[in-house]
Amino acid sequence: MLLLQKLNKLFVILFLLVSASVYASETKWEVAIVFRGEAEDEQFQKDIDENILELARITPTDSLKIGIYREMEGRSYTYLPSGTAKKEINFGEILYRQDLNQILLPGKLKKNSSANLDGFLKSFYKDKTSKKALIIYSHGKGSLGLSQLSTSDLKDTLSAIPHLDLLWFDACFMANMEFLYEMRAFSEYIISSEEAEFSSGLPFQTLTMLPGFQSAKEAAISLSKNFIESYSYIKNGSQRNYVSISSATISVVESNKLETLARSLKMVSSVFKNLSEGQKNILNSTLHSKATMDEKSMIDLGILLIEMRKITSSPLTAVKLTALIRLLNIEAVKKLKTNPRIHIFNPGIESRLVYGFNNWQDGVISDVKENTVFDSIIKHDGFISGPNQNEWPYKLTKSRHMSLTPFAPGINVFNYYFLNSKNNKLLSKALSVARTHDVVESYADSEATPLAYTAYTQQVGFKAERYTGLNITFPGSVPSLDYFEMEFNQLADWLSL
Repeated sequence: MLLLQKLNKLFVILFLLVSASVYASETKWEVAIVFRGEAEDEQFQKDIDENILELARITPTDSLKIGIYREMEGRSYTYLPSGTAKKEINFGEILYRQDLNQILLPGKLKKNSSANLDGFLKSFYKDKTSKKALIIYSHGKGSLGLSQLSTSDLKDTLSAIPHLDLLWFDACFMANMEFLYEMRAFSEYIISSEEAEFSSGLPFQTLTMLPGFQSAKEAAISLSKNFIESYSYIKNGSQRNYVSISSATISVVESNKLETLARSLKMVSSVFKNLSEGQKNILNSTLHSKATMDEKSMIDLGILLIEMRKITSSPLTAVKLTALIRLLNIEAVKKLKTNPRIHIFNPGIESRLVYGFNNWQDGVISDVKENTVFDSIIKHDGFISGPNQNEWPYKLTKSRHMSLTPFAPGINVFNYYFLNSKNNKLLSKALSVARTHDVVESYADSEATPLAYTAYTQQVGFKAERYTGLNITFPGSVPSLDYFEMEFNQLADWLSL
């Protein structure tokens, strides 16, 4: 009995040590998510509802604190989910849809009679030992800032809260050089999109990954990869295949490296202003056709630099532009991911996933034995009789939810069904998934570049689009009088009245 008691104590000690080790390996994060929707239309409000409901499925932990702030016409709400609180509040109050107003969830809800973003942020970040992230969901206007929130007002708000590790603008056009330069003092890394974004926004469930990251850079890149891949999912993708409309884009910017880029662009501004009228007309025409965003007042910065280098007659200028192009990692070979992830559901407990490719035309036993590409896509566990009177590979699985990357060059359709692994009874009908989008991504290849990571989706079978990570205001335009007061314009003299 004494020996048993000692062993029990030993097990308790080991359990506590292991638990402490796991906890110690996690990084504490405070994550505030701001949904700006005052005066926005019904569809915008419903999209915010969907995103808030997705966030509500996250259970906060000692390592992950979540705070949600929402604006609606004439009022705002703050919701702090607790996950384990005994008292449930009427969560439906924070939602626009009236048919959802009976939802009860644990946590704290505060209703304000007007917008109170400053108050929310000041009260939310309390733990000095936690890393801090802020996500702002809104309409974006590039250098003009966010809808209904001027850049100067946003700077005032951010200057009153602790320095952020991550600042994510879940909005259109905010990977904008002028705007990011204004934001450089408030966060170590900034995540944003240079092109028009989709109202489904980012996959908020991925925020649960944050405690596993000890560095802001690692967290920013991983979250961005999940964002861009969520728009390449074909079946059951959290972002619902919106990419059939346009490309999704994402950039991770290291804020303290924007100064060098901004100063270098003063040279570009000078070169543009010294072009002849004929050269400007040629350049403008090229940029309009190749480099504009959905908002035509903005162009891709990288394409601008490349096209200016083509048109310049000065060898010295060409050398300087080349150095700047390389600073932005634009000429580096970008990695093309030809195998976007898909998620499929296994209807059984112990099953065989039987699969083939290209409408059951490729991937039979002879193909697998002759070409290693098939096993590099999915490692098979054997073969079984199936469609077209052929032997097809199968994979044994006990997992109910499977994540696969089943594509490769020339392999654009994945076919599959499930069998019970014990009696081979059919568990599902034959299904297929077609690859419609790839992901093009690029990582920083030098210490000097502010672009830590950039990526965009690319439609398969269409003429390639190209995004290099940042947009900038079209040279020679006049977006607003406020533009000329921006720090970037003061430094680089980008536009002149």
